[in-house]
Amino acid sequence: MLAEALRVAGPIGALAPAVMALGLVLLRFPAVALGLLLLSVGVIESNDPGILPTVESFYNTISGGLAIPDLILLTGLGGVLLRFARTGDRPRLPAPLTTPLVILTLALLAGAVTGAAAHPSVSGKEIFHRSVYVLYLILVPLLVVNVVRDTRGLRTFAACAAGLAAYKGLSGIYAALGGSGSVVDNQSVSYLGPLPNLVMLLYVLGVVAALVRRVRLPFWMLAASPLAVLALVLSFRRSFWIAAIFAIVIVIIVASQRRGRAAIAVAAVGIVLALTASLTIGQSESSASGSPLLERAQSLSPSGAESNRGDRYRIDERHNVIANLEEHPLTGLGVGVPWVVHYPLAEAHDRRYTHVAVLWYWLSFGPIGLIAYMAMMGGALLTAIGVWRRHLDAGVRIAAIACFGGVLAILVVELTATFAGINPRLSIALGAILGWLAAAWGDLPERGRKLASR
Repeated sequence: MLAEALRVAGPIGALAPAVMALGLVLLRFPAVALGLLLLSVGVIESNDPGILPTVESFYNTISGGLAIPDLILLTGLGGVLLRFARTGDRPRLPAPLTTPLVILTLALLAGAVTGAAAHPSVSGKEIFHRSVYVLYLILVPLLVVNVVRDTRGLRTFAACAAGLAAYKGLSGIYAALGGSGSVVDNQSVSYLGPLPNLVMLLYVLGVVAALVRRVRLPFWMLAASPLAVLALVLSFRRSFWIAAIFAIVIVIIVASQRRGRAAIAVAAVGIVLALTASLTIGQSESSASGSPLLERAQSLSPSGAESNRGDRYRIDERHNVIANLEEHPLTGLGVGVPWVVHYPLAEAHDRRYTHVAVLWYWLSFGPIGLIAYMAMMGGALLTAIGVWRRHLDAGVRIAAIACFGGVLAILVVELTATFAGINPRLSIALGAILGWLAAAWGDLPERGRKLASR
């Protein structure tokens, strides 16, 4: 077999036996497939150098339009089916999120049909490529809910996610302060990609919730949390700054369960925002001696948005997308179809994308896509609240609060940049969050599930 692999594929064919052996292991143990998928996607960066070098080729398609993460995911799902065939252990559905994900599946089918039928110039390969990223939101929860099946699994999953976030914080700071990171406004930053920022934000939210609820955490989680906060700041991602502040306030309110503490939290954040605004007002836009963080924060103001070419493009894009939706309100344009320019644009960008998520889902899938997006995100929020209120394990409840804040943060971020269903790595991470919440719901006592669903 090795000789044949060498003859067909050359030196790289020597890896064929190892790849086949790994595939058999993943089929036999779906939990290993899930761990490998999330760990590899979380650690391996394609364009954000850190402690480890970037490996862009990891996300390149290699066979049938599929990339390595796709093959790992499909192998894990195949393992779930084999376990069912071997033991009769019926695969689980990600209830109570099954209905939103079914709606998303129907929306994806509608968008693919619309794109292929109404726009023959769009290739089937393009439609398939873009559909795969949406499929992550549907298939990853199926894998998670069939692997994470009890309280111990839920806690292990959350602990591994915290460890990954701690590493990303350290790696991001190394890149930003060492000058090896990606560059924004002539400043080396920690991360441009949304996945590391989301993982670190979830970690911070979990620590905040635990402190408010007085749940004891391991020392390493507390010690590493400032690294995640600093790496978030040094990402220079303004949308994540806003989302982080908003989510932290909401998590404090939810976790405290006391109006007095909630009022104090809101007042404290208001003071911080007022101080930040006072520091940024009056700063010269062309000042080269000012703090890069202050200059970046200044662009959050309306005057800053008007002076920023990229922000002006977002405004122009929104006008054009709304005009396209007025022309095709019931079907949208379809998957992979570029919107038509009706008004001048400040810059030229990919017109198959729009920065406002609800508009992108409507444009790509029609009104059912908008319904699917809102149902998926709203269902995740309700499920997180149900788990937080009714689960018997304090650690799982804290993680549920963090997931609640994380989903809220994604909603805030996606008012200015769409990632769910477009960015493959964040789509996998969001799918994992949905799957974990469904698994935690399934771990509730029967009475707890009934009470939480009211």
